Amino acid sequence: MLNGIKKNMFSVIIPYYNKSQYIIRCIDSVFNQTWKNFEIIVVDDGSTDDGIKLISEKYGQSVSIISQINQGVSAARNTGINLATHEYIALLDADDAWHPQYFESINQILDKENNVKIIGAHYSRINNFFDEKYDVPNYFKFKNYFKEAIRNTYFTSSSSVIKKQFFEENTGFNTNLKKGEDHDVWFRILQSGGDSFYINNTLVYYSDEDNNQVSKKQIALENDLVGNINALYKDFKVSSHDNNFKQFVSLYVYFNLYPYFFDSKNNKKAKLVLNETEHNFYFLKIIYLLPFSIGKKLVTADKCSRLIRLYLKFIIRYTLK
Repeated sequence: MLNGIKKNMFSVIIPYYNKSQYIIRCIDSVFNQTWKNFEIIVVDDGSTDDGIKLISEKYGQSVSIISQINQGVSAARNTGINLATHEYIALLDADDAWHPQYFESINQILDKENNVKIIGAHYSRINNFFDEKYDVPNYFKFKNYFKEAIRNTYFTSSSSVIKKQFFEENTGFNTNLKKGEDHDVWFRILQSGGDSFYINNTLVYYSDEDNNQVSKKQIALENDLVGNINALYKDFKVSSHDNNFKQFVSLYVYFNLYPYFFDSKNNKKAKLVLNETEHNFYFLKIIYLLPFSIGKKLVTADKCSRLIRLYLKFIIRYTLK
């Protein structure tokens, strides 16, 4: 304890792959923190640009750099987590950045609350908030995350701090997943028990500047969480007494499956996934009842696809309880 405040220590894990134009901004945002008790581990996942050289030249031994052959972001995060020496894991993507009071706000919650498993924070895609000053964090505790997650999943890979104990007792990021791998970790953390919190103050810049982001690419259904969620969470659903969790899994499928359902390569597998869902929601299923030829035209047209997503989001947020 220091002046009545816990001296919480954070291990910052930054997976790095060819993002040299953003990495200095990212790491500077860590060193600019008002709360200084942290280590930084950058995992170079087989990069071919000069980003690692830039890091070494500017920060020297202040940043630990671990190099490995290219295995994907999940493997890189797992490597960093396994090497972390502090009690809390703070994930940060190489093109994102933190408000200077990010750790200070997290620490105030850790100092005040008990049995903390995960803390998330509000993010923005516009980086105009870094000069805001916060005396105390405006935050809340989830009473039933999976009931609230129907409308907002809250956590992201650059705005979450997790107690390392979870990774010591459970599997880390699923290296088979290329999309939704972060959601999978959040859901398993929150399903495993412990208290979870969310900070309403905007503390994270979530960048969409990189056109090579995986989220902007077409992924095979077998590499997306939505294509695996029923199988991965089968045991959870059997053992869980939380009906909200079971309902949430079904809603996750309805909300994320439609681009695969109306894709020739993935249609058969997508039908199997939809048939395995435990709950049936008529107004969500309407989309999946469209003739294949019409559905394919709609999901491949950007404007129509956005309208489908807005329709599904509307049904989930405003008609389901």
